[in-house]
Amino acid sequence: MERATGTDSVRFAERGKDDNGEPSVLVIGTLDTKRDEIVFLASAIVDAGARPVLLDSSVAAGEVEVPFPVITRAEVALASGSTIDEVTRLARGEAVEQMQAGVRDLTKALVAGDRVQGAICIGGAGAYLAGPAFQALDVGFPKMVVSPLASGLRQFEPYVGLRDVAVMHSVADIAGINPITERVYRSAAGYIAGAARTFARVKDQAAVPAAAGPTVAISMNGNTTKAMDRGRARLEAAGYTAVIFHANGVGGRALEDLAGSDGVDAVLDFTTTELGANLVGGLMVTDPDRMESAGRQGIPQVLVPGCIDFITCTTWEATEAEFPGRTMFCHNPELTLVRLTAAEMAELGRIFARKANAAIGPTAILVPTRGFSVPDAEGGPFWDPAADGAFLEALQAELRPGLEAELWDSHINDPEFADAAVDTLIRLIGDSGAELGEATQASAGGPSA
Repeated sequence: MERATGTDSVRFAERGKDDNGEPSVLVIGTLDTKRDEIVFLASAIVDAGARPVLLDSSVAAGEVEVPFPVITRAEVALASGSTIDEVTRLARGEAVEQMQAGVRDLTKALVAGDRVQGAICIGGAGAYLAGPAFQALDVGFPKMVVSPLASGLRQFEPYVGLRDVAVMHSVADIAGINPITERVYRSAAGYIAGAARTFARVKDQAAVPAAAGPTVAISMNGNTTKAMDRGRARLEAAGYTAVIFHANGVGGRALEDLAGSDGVDAVLDFTTTELGANLVGGLMVTDPDRMESAGRQGIPQVLVPGCIDFITCTTWEATEAEFPGRTMFCHNPELTLVRLTAAEMAELGRIFARKANAAIGPTAILVPTRGFSVPDAEGGPFWDPAADGAFLEALQAELRPGLEAELWDSHINDPEFADAAVDTLIRLIGDSGAELGEATQASAGGPSA
């Protein structure tokens, strides 16, 4: 086989699909330790109506014979700018990192050349070798990981990152074909073959009409859904495209990634609870640059301290042990909310202000003075005017001249506050000279002192 150094050098895939219209699926795995399992999965993919192409990500010298087209480990090493002999002399971690680069670049080239219409990785720790590759592919391209490590708490980051990677728990270890693993592998083959077939059929078809007006990225979670369901409907009725991100740590990272690219025209950062997670802890910890990308890019943004009054943790018992004596709220059996103290809220006010101050584009800050979340309402378990006031006092003290917080005598989920946030953003977009298409500007109401 020719060296796989570009889209035209992979001999098996001169066409994206064969003459029968069957899609091609890239099967990534370490053939030195998982040959039988990978071959079984590839055979199941054939049974499911797709063509498997193997990519050997083994960090070892030598080759393994298989009854399918294969991109060898030597070719993967070459694609990474090294040789397999050089890779085998590296320390384990360095060798894995080198092969990850080769897997990533080859996978990207195959996808860009329409040589494959889906990709699947199977393995234990070896599944991590496909993580960077899958995270480099566009949203919508079918990508799947099957691993015994895809289980437990917070185990998905190395596989998923910010992309739509399907993750299947293999139940048993990837070690042999038995009544359990056979069913798992056949099911995985069906999933990826079906997804690849669908992708091949519809990849050039627009799922929704092109947006007439600007695209707005919005942060939301369960405690602000009522407000942002209204906000999204209002934006879409005015001709905008609204893309909502769940403020759960990863969602905030995805919003920042989009806001830092050309894919978004404005940001309605309505739910900034992840700032509290970064400060205090919990499940929703995100990157330190949260609430900064739109400001760096200079695109219009409206900033709201939605759900900044709490952090999200796990079960009640575990949370009580980690945060003894704190005011807590049971969101559901798996998630417990912890109310932040006045001191923590004051520090968040300073953090919020510093991030807002750094923005180089149109920026507005709206603050609802009757509560930042569902439980933070008069009579609710998180109602604490002193703590919320500490946030507001610190925020106002730290804001640079010319940037003020607009105070609204409303709760975060009140219709008039949601409307105010949307109207303010539309005004900022218009003032910035962004292309509005058919979008119409709504008139904003006035804030209350």
